[in-house]
Amino acid sequence: MLKRYTRIQQEGKTYYGLLNQDGTVQILEGNSPENFRETKVIVKDFKQLSIPCAPSKIVGTGLNYKDVVLKPGESLPAKPKLFIKPPTALIGDGDQVMQPPMVKDLSCEVELAVVIGKKCKCVPEGEAENYIWGYTVANDMTASDLQAEDTLWGRAKSFDTFLPVGSVIVSGIDPSQLELCSKINGKPGQKGNTKDLIKGVYWLVSYISHVMTLLPGDMIITGTPSGYGIKVKPGDCMEMEIQRLGKISNKVAAVETPYYF
Repeated sequence: MLKRYTRIQQEGKTYYGLLNQDGTVQILEGNSPENFRETKVIVKDFKQLSIPCAPSKIVGTGLNYKDVVLKPGESLPAKPKLFIKPPTALIGDGDQVMQPPMVKDLSCEVELAVVIGKKCKCVPEGEAENYIWGYTVANDMTASDLQAEDTLWGRAKSFDTFLPVGSVIVSGIDPSQLELCSKINGKPGQKGNTKDLIKGVYWLVSYISHVMTLLPGDMIITGTPSGYGIKVKPGDCMEMEIQRLGKISNKVAAVETPYYF
């Protein structure tokens, strides 16, 4: 059964809830999918929070689509490359991606984000679905020049605001055949389908859980299809859309505060 989870504030308190078709929210008791309990409380007047959960970490996945066009010198790894994005990279739909002076070459990527629903360690692939809360849209921003400079991806992926995500977590859907696309200033960018993932969602959850303990609210971004690395600059508007999950729109702006590196 499809459900749409969100976080709201009402009367100074933060709640998780189920977003209804009419725009109202059914309040949930609890602070995690592990202990959610549906109530009969329906609210109309509330502030929807732009980030639908509170991850301890975001695990990124690189080079994980069959249709990816490799850059000179690149090859597909036997297993997807993993990297970590900090929670401070998260922003919501409509928020600005801030390009700091250190970054001269900024790019964006549409990705399916998997949100973990319960503590997950060394889980078999066949059981991984039981540990997933749901899915949302993500835009994996990258400082492409720093990525090339460092070889490692940590700095290039980790700046504040470098991960716009959707405000709703959708559960009860099959993640194996979802269309993804992006537009930059209204012009088509990337287009793909999760059927072309080299390593699927359940494999990724299992594999990553053998590396680190995944906690409720943690996110896995699953890679990006062909056409990745689309360059953007301050003033550009990025739209990322995934079938059944909706779309997010974010503009790029320049950081005006001093940087010393």
